[in-house]
Amino acid sequence: MWPDWSGETAIIIGTGPSAADVSLEPARGLARCIAIKSGWQLAPWSDALYGLDKGWWIANRGVPDFTGLKLSPSPTACRVFRLMQVRLKAHAKILTGEIGTIGCGLSTGGGHSGFQAINLAIQFGANRIVLVGFDMTLAHGAHWTADQSGVGKPDTARAARWRAALDGCASQFAALGVVVVNTGLNSALTAYPKMSLMEALGARHGDSG
Repeated sequence: MWPDWSGETAIIIGTGPSAADVSLEPARGLARCIAIKSGWQLAPWSDALYGLDKGWWIANRGVPDFTGLKLSPSPTACRVFRLMQVRLKAHAKILTGEIGTIGCGLSTGGGHSGFQAINLAIQFGANRIVLVGFDMTLAHGAHWTADQSGVGKPDTARAARWRAALDGCASQFAALGVVVVNTGLNSALTAYPKMSLMEALGARHGDSG
């Protein structure tokens, strides 16, 4: 069943190094939450788990310990582990016209799970997005945990493309009435206000995405 998060806040937990610096437990029950791949270990109570990479799902056996909604664009992972399948289009923009079809984060295909999870949250109806672990730079490492079996290793050029694509959506978020807040104080993203997680959850008015 497609979730209905109309008018709610959604935390998106990325896999960047800064994700491990955020205490997520105090946010439990205050917002919806989508964890990206290993990010679920930081908040096992997340509503949803998203992973682009077929290899990650296989390496983690479909994450049997996670009991929330699991989503992926991989036909193989969805069939083997009974995940909800979404469809990707090669767009560096948020897609809202067709439920279950999301922008991959790059106009050339491939893309970034974080971008795709944001698109999902917006399709679910969330109008405030709080980013955790969206470093978008390799200056402090690639991931918050060394255990990234089945995930391709990012490089500086890819990180720069991901960063440009997400920063480039700022005007689209504004047009959609979606506020985006970044909890990564060292994040390379520049288009979104930065604040602590609890500040982001408490400050619901008077800011811009």
